[in-house]
Amino acid sequence: MRIAFVYDTAYPESKGGVEKRVWELARRLVGRGHQVHLLVPKAWDGLDRLEREGVILHGVCEARPLYTSRGRRAVVPALAHAIGVFHHLRTEQYDLIDCQIPAHLATLAAWYRTRRMSGTKLVITWHEAWEQSWLKEMGPVGHIGRRIENLVAGIASTHLTVSEHTAETLARLGQPAAAVIPSGVDLSYAARSWRSGIPASDVLFVGRLVPTKNLGLLIEATALLVERGIFPRVLVVGDGPHRMTWQNQVDRLGLNDCIELVGTVETESDVVALLESSKVLAVPSLREGFGMIVLEAAAHGVPVVTVDHPRNAARHLVRHDVTGFSVPPTPDAFADALQILLEDEARRQGMAREAIETARRATWDAAVDTTEAIYAARVA
Repeated sequence: MRIAFVYDTAYPESKGGVEKRVWELARRLVGRGHQVHLLVPKAWDGLDRLEREGVILHGVCEARPLYTSRGRRAVVPALAHAIGVFHHLRTEQYDLIDCQIPAHLATLAAWYRTRRMSGTKLVITWHEAWEQSWLKEMGPVGHIGRRIENLVAGIASTHLTVSEHTAETLARLGQPAAAVIPSGVDLSYAARSWRSGIPASDVLFVGRLVPTKNLGLLIEATALLVERGIFPRVLVVGDGPHRMTWQNQVDRLGLNDCIELVGTVETESDVVALLESSKVLAVPSLREGFGMIVLEAAAHGVPVVTVDHPRNAARHLVRHDVTGFSVPPTPDAFADALQILLEDEARRQGMAREAIETARRATWDAAVDTTEAIYAARVA
């Protein structure tokens, strides 16, 4: 099959969960004999068309910052990507196009073109659905965003989700998911050791520094631990428009000796090394469509503390008091969970063993098997 994935960023220029999932599926599908293309904004130097590990990347528009200074999704980059996808599909033909939501506008562009392309089938993969949250996420523009999301949910196509959580939200939009295909983890990669030269930490945070990642909760919880006489080393990995806001919070609370915002890291091996060198992964996010970093932490035997919030799908990857903790999104509850894992080494090690067993059941091969079968049925 000649397959195209549509999303607004590409791995490794961007290291989010959606980008990582698309990349892992794409390169494995290439290994099974398919021709795979990514239709993405161009975030690399050189020619618009680039090949990596057999996957062909098309820079269909100029890459622009995806978030505004307030941490909201920007409209102009999404519109530029949609226009780029539309023009690309005027000259290129595929057997199947898999559009990733939240790239709503590009999905509409691909759908419009495929209606006029004989033999091209469309699949839509939902990583999250915002439903009632558009106004909070986007302000007044959210009214338009909600209408667009409803339009995409109404497209007659094969709709997939990456989690049961998103499948339930999609069902409320009137569209049942044809299948739920969770992301996987590369256990052979997890088995390697990358500790050399990486600073050890007690608590690790990895994510884009935008409001929904809720880093402020971890900062407040750390302040409570310090009040209790516990001084954890907390590493914050990632960047984004809210970095200075949270750095100012660290300064204001006098936590510079405990919390360090280190920015982004260059390679996947750096992320693995940071996980291996940490005792706990903190995921205070109020919104996660899946939570890839939680699965990666499990593969390395790192218990997770996350929040029990209705829009946080990552909580479903944590078995409470078995592989970590899912707690109310309050500083006290988050601090209590961190304190248990930092002070009770036997309990933490027990959770680490359970986490590794959980990760063994989540493989990329299983995800690719299901994805490939659905693609083949759709094309047939």
